[in-house]
Amino acid sequence: MRLRTVWRIGRIAGIGVAIHPSWLIIYVLFAWSATVAVRYFDADLNEVNSIVLGLIASLVLFASVVAHEFAHALVARRLGIPIEGITLFLFGGVASILREPPSPAAELAMAAAGPALSLVLAAVFLLISVAVHALHWTWGWTFCVFLAAANGMLAVFNLLPAFPSDGGRILRALLWMHKRSQARATGTASVVSLVVAVCLAGCGLYFVLGEHEYRGVWWMVIGSFLAQAAMTSARQARVDLALEQLSVRECMLTKLIPVPADTTVGEFIGEIAGLPGAAYPVVRAGVLVGIADVRQTAGIPLQRWPSTPVSAIMSPLGAPPLREEASARDALAALHDSGRSELPVFEAGVLVGIITQEAIFRALHARKTSVLAAARP
Repeated sequence: MRLRTVWRIGRIAGIGVAIHPSWLIIYVLFAWSATVAVRYFDADLNEVNSIVLGLIASLVLFASVVAHEFAHALVARRLGIPIEGITLFLFGGVASILREPPSPAAELAMAAAGPALSLVLAAVFLLISVAVHALHWTWGWTFCVFLAAANGMLAVFNLLPAFPSDGGRILRALLWMHKRSQARATGTASVVSLVVAVCLAGCGLYFVLGEHEYRGVWWMVIGSFLAQAAMTSARQARVDLALEQLSVRECMLTKLIPVPADTTVGEFIGEIAGLPGAAYPVVRAGVLVGIADVRQTAGIPLQRWPSTPVSAIMSPLGAPPLREEASARDALAALHDSGRSELPVFEAGVLVGIITQEAIFRALHARKTSVLAAARP
């Protein structure tokens, strides 16, 4: 999930922390709710003490939310998955993880880290409340008991099987282990998430029609958010499944036109490049040294075309090569991770093709068109 307008407040352990403007809404609402809720823990608190306790408890709880997201982020970083940052927004917090986990075990570890830390924090605040109660400090006891309950509720809420929440990701990891397909697991988890979202919204409507209107509205908002996220995940799962079922062999470019490394950019553009479906391995003394693409010439001024060799603009070898039986989904991930526009495909040490993002989606579109044509009466 990516939030556009954010206020960056700093970095912790090398991970950026930011606040989305919508966080101010939930902070005000939660501070007010906390001010009311603490009266249930201690009916003798006066209005000023209740307000101060509610405001401070809200800040500490959101610090707990940040810690919850940091648990996800630190586990992801240990697994080698890059983290963009953590953002507080209307529904709590989100850690922006830039790549899907490589295995169901990795996803399970990442997803479970947040709720586990929230449960630990709940236990810590509960133990502190016991110690504070022994000192007969009512204000401190109320503060700690409230934060223990809030962190416990945060853990329970996040464990709801509603993708992409933590519980939904745990469910997907377990389904992934069973189905041996992340895309199929995502599709099933999205359906379960949609059911949970509808149930939450339905409960919210019940409360709206009953006596607790404010709670019902909030549940309806959360249900709507989760339903939208579930439908988005389901659409992405369908694309991912199609990519999983498409092999590199079916979409790679096999019309390979070797280009000598000393060929000038002018010669490359004017005499060689431009054939549809062709790829251009760059060779020097018969040895493959890189891959050339017409787009790589964009930064070269026209007057330098006659003097600039293709070897100056090619993508050198170095990224892990792909194999023909790999899925198009794996190929897209490899292209993204390498930051390249094309990657070589080798079999038994021999270059057999070149894969590009355009070639993958062209093959995907062709397969979809053929399926639709076959389905027509």
